[in-house]
Amino acid sequence: MAKKAILEVLENTIGRYVQNLDAESLNVAIWSGKIQLQSLQLNTNAINTELSQRAHERPNLASPFRVSGGKFENVTLDIQWAKLTSAPVVFRARGLWVEVEPFNFLGEENGVGEADCDTRSNDP
Repeated sequence: MAKKAILEVLENTIGRYVQNLDAESLNVAIWSGKIQLQSLQLNTNAINTELSQRAHERPNLASPFRVSGGKFENVTLDIQWAKLTSAPVVFRARGLWVEVEPFNFLGEENGVGEADCDTRSNDP
């Protein structure tokens, strides 16, 4: 029951940005206050939607790339149950890997952006 409640809280906070947030990826030692998630894949669609919205809200801060892949190796939450109302819950993410590619969010038409071409030569 506690595992389900914790999973629901995580779904409502980071669930939008990761794909495989489920009971199988959740390692819970409830009473010790240690909650670990392993091998969370980034939800590139959600991240790129957020980048697109931000680009259209503030074009001068538009990101010149989109996320094409990524993952967290490990996410840990430390919860002090005895001090839940007065102590912080610590969120640690380790092993973040993000793959990006050039992209122009301001050049989007019908939800599809224009990828920039790499015109660099491999010649020395």
